[in-house]
Amino acid sequence: MNDIPVIDIAGFETGDTTTRGSIANAIARAVEEIGFLTVTGHGIPKATIQRMRDSAWTLFGLPVEVKLGASDSVMNLNRGYTPFLGEYNGSTGDDKAPADLREGYIFGPFDRPNELYYTAPEAAFAFQDNIWPESVPGLVEAFKDYYLALEGFNIRLMRVFAAALGLPIGYFRDKYDRHASTVRVLHYPAQVEVPPDGQMRCGAHKDFGSHTILLTDDTPGGLQVHTREGEWVDAIPPADAFVVNIGDLMMMWTNDRWLSNMHRVVNPPASAGQAAARLSVAYFVHPNRDAVIECIPTCRRDGAEPRHTSVLAGDHRSRILAKATAAAQ
Repeated sequence: MNDIPVIDIAGFETGDTTTRGSIANAIARAVEEIGFLTVTGHGIPKATIQRMRDSAWTLFGLPVEVKLGASDSVMNLNRGYTPFLGEYNGSTGDDKAPADLREGYIFGPFDRPNELYYTAPEAAFAFQDNIWPESVPGLVEAFKDYYLALEGFNIRLMRVFAAALGLPIGYFRDKYDRHASTVRVLHYPAQVEVPPDGQMRCGAHKDFGSHTILLTDDTPGGLQVHTREGEWVDAIPPADAFVVNIGDLMMMWTNDRWLSNMHRVVNPPASAGQAAARLSVAYFVHPNRDAVIECIPTCRRDGAEPRHTSVLAGDHRSRILAKATAAAQ
């Protein structure tokens, strides 16, 4: 497969058994072969998407000192503003890649119940308070509306995922009902000069959560995905569609049946000028922090040992982000 499949999931909730099976099978093929797909028929209002875009552009247009005021002092890539050149996604092991040519802002769940699950010391990382910039009219409301819309979309998507794995469609419900998913808003400024060799808007990497739901612009210098044939292909979704990709946690959950794949954001051509300014909004889906990630029954052959040891989703996330933070030092 040398491109990113576009799959309309609208009929999964309203269609007959044949329609639902066809959608589930298309999802399964995509995530097994390339780990990416583009989803239409998601049901999120265009107005919600547009308000998110408008507020994000306003945020990144703020003075640098105002944006830095919304940074987390420990720079743990979990909440608040991340400055330009503040991440190193292409770094692996002891090899440190050049800094990514982008800035970002991340926030998480809203209106958490005052319950021990959310307030216990071990929950502090998953449910850290959001950090907001100085007053920007309508920004918090727009970001919250978008977060809740993506939360609802993911509930629908997980029903399709379950069907694609031959499971009851409600299989994942109790594994995400107290999730700790985050939204990361990413700004790739137009490039006024050609970057040094090897430095990109975002270095090649895999995502470490269960999956990611990405809203992105169609501008020069965009997302590319690595194929099994060793090629890089462009991911160019239709307007207001979402790119969905599998992360390491879902790959572990499915016993490596579903692929967590390498992807990157490349630089635009030098001729693109200001037209290359790019905005992406990534909803990183994280299961309940106490969800046990172990081989799904339908992904294990009789008598075969699972390829991964079981792990709590929250422990996996904390460990990976600790490594990412150390790599940035």
